[in-house]
Amino acid sequence: MTSETSICQSCHNQFTIEPDDFLYYEKIKVPPPTWCPKCRIIRRMSWRNSWHLYKRPEDLNSKVVFSAFPLESPIKIYDRDYWWSDAWDSTQHGRDIDWNRPFLEQFKELLKETPLPAHSSHDVVNSEYCTNVIFVKNCYFTRAAGHCEDCAYVIWDEGSKFCMDSHMTDKCELGYMNVNTIQCYKTTFSVNCESCQETILSKDCVGCSNCLGCIGLRSKNYHIFNIPYSKEEYKQKLDEFNLGSRESFEKLRRQTYEFWLEFPVKFMQGLQNSNVSGDYVYNCKNTKNSYRVREVEDSKFCLNILLGPVKDCYDYSNWGEGSELIYEGLVCGNQNYNVKFSWNTHTNSKNLEYCVFCNSSSDLFGCVSVRKKQYCILNKQYSKEEYEKLIPKIKEHMTKMPYVDKVGRTYGYGEFFPSEMSPFPFNVSEAHEFFPKTKEEALAEGLTWKEEEKRTYNSTKTPKDLPDHINDAKDDITKEIIACEHDASCSHECTSAFKIIPQELQFLKKLGIPLPRLCPNCRHYERLTQRNLPEFHNRKCQCAGDKSSNGVYKNTGHNHLSHKENDPCPNEFQTSYHPNRKEIIYCEQCYNAEVV
Repeated sequence: MTSETSICQSCHNQFTIEPDDFLYYEKIKVPPPTWCPKCRIIRRMSWRNSWHLYKRPEDLNSKVVFSAFPLESPIKIYDRDYWWSDAWDSTQHGRDIDWNRPFLEQFKELLKETPLPAHSSHDVVNSEYCTNVIFVKNCYFTRAAGHCEDCAYVIWDEGSKFCMDSHMTDKCELGYMNVNTIQCYKTTFSVNCESCQETILSKDCVGCSNCLGCIGLRSKNYHIFNIPYSKEEYKQKLDEFNLGSRESFEKLRRQTYEFWLEFPVKFMQGLQNSNVSGDYVYNCKNTKNSYRVREVEDSKFCLNILLGPVKDCYDYSNWGEGSELIYEGLVCGNQNYNVKFSWNTHTNSKNLEYCVFCNSSSDLFGCVSVRKKQYCILNKQYSKEEYEKLIPKIKEHMTKMPYVDKVGRTYGYGEFFPSEMSPFPFNVSEAHEFFPKTKEEALAEGLTWKEEEKRTYNSTKTPKDLPDHINDAKDDITKEIIACEHDASCSHECTSAFKIIPQELQFLKKLGIPLPRLCPNCRHYERLTQRNLPEFHNRKCQCAGDKSSNGVYKNTGHNHLSHKENDPCPNEFQTSYHPNRKEIIYCEQCYNAEVV
């Protein structure tokens, strides 16, 4: 078996299907994809709204609830607790197969008529305005997170406590404005750090404590801009920096970001891996082209899988936790097995295809909101014999009579749901956050778009009215409506105004952090500038022998295993750092020689 070059049905660019890919598709009995990896991610993530919440009436008794689905969404919703109860049965919406129409067209009708939960959350205690969460306690505006406590404005978190305004964090405590930090304590405004304590404005540091403005350090204490200080000198310098002052802190932050660009970074973030590629990859084996994954094995094109073990999965986004043989799955987890082309299936589910919000079930095809059932098609119950006879016939029918979207792309058996069927407007979905489109581009592709709501908040304080130093912030600041510094003039879904909640004020005072001037949405987008995208580029190591190829960094290490001391490194790799980025990118061997 050899590699094969295909033309993507969506973007019309070439992509390669490798021999190992063909073996996988043969193993799970699906045809090879007709969309390239990037377009498959966009299509899949267009079905996920990770952090937006809206008020809308639910469809049982018109009670207004918070929902992940905006009012414009064509689907029906039930209050989350009622949806999970045994008071209703989704099979009442079951229907016969119409062999004269595309199967996905029939599924689309079923999706519109069968209620979904207002938002996705499980085992939540005293947590307001949270969605896409599981096992969270005492949290506020926390989204796409699990097993965290006492957090606010945290998105994509696993197992953290007392953290705020952070993204892609894992088992951290007392963290603020961090991106991709793991097992860090009292670490703030830091990026790609692990096992650090009391570290401020630092990047790519491991096992460090009491560091400020540093990059690429290992097991260091009391460093400022990578320069060592005594404990007493360090404390004195911190006092001189006056970090509780907004003006002083922002000046220092600008200086830090410029300093970071003077040092090389590794082409990917990852630790304890074997035979992997991608970014933010940890404790994985034989896992390729994947992004933010942990304990994943023999898999490819996976994204945001943080709870292992996960094995033998392709094109799988979000969750994990003992799942195996997931293909084109989104938000599937907790002991899922052999699940294909499905969204939000979990808890000991197996042999599901084209299912949405189904759990604790097996042998379902084209079902919506089915729980604890077996042998159902379009929510209609069948016997085992009837089901097994119908499934091959449906797959053949899907191939001969595929669904065709508004721009002419076909969806036979083996393709994930079309984006135009998603219950989320494109600019609400996570696909837009990763790979944004303009309104005109989205509408031209047959996608829906949600217009920005006009805010009518009457702010009581402008950013200039706020005290410069956190020590001067009084408790009554929590009663004020503060105008966002962006004044709704940005493209960051600015809410135009915001409030400081009491626990936030206590948190900021405890850590000595000045009051924010941006609303939570704008702060989220500010953090996103420190995160790479799940898109990979072929690049060459920028080590030119004794220095970086741009001449900015002078090598200090002499044990570059990939090349002679004065020769440029020949290593090439795939990286999520775009060629236009300013960072100096080194291969693993050259990078390790500089940081060890």
